[in-house]
Amino acid sequence: MHQITINIKDDQLAKQVLWWLEHFKEDGLEIISVEDLEDLKALHATRREASVPFEDYLSHAD
Repeated sequence: MHQITINIKDDQLAKQVLWWLEHFKEDGLEIISVEDLEDLKALHATRREASVPFEDYLSHAD
């Protein structure tokens, strides 16, 4: 699997790039925001714990 990070400052350009990338989803492309990826990593790290420390929960809250 290959992972690519794209940083786009212009909101309009970001929307256009995402629109274009959406066309490749049927071919197996997966689009994940950095925020979602960080949340998934935090969740994965807690899988073996009985509970999540409250400080860790707060550090990932919006």
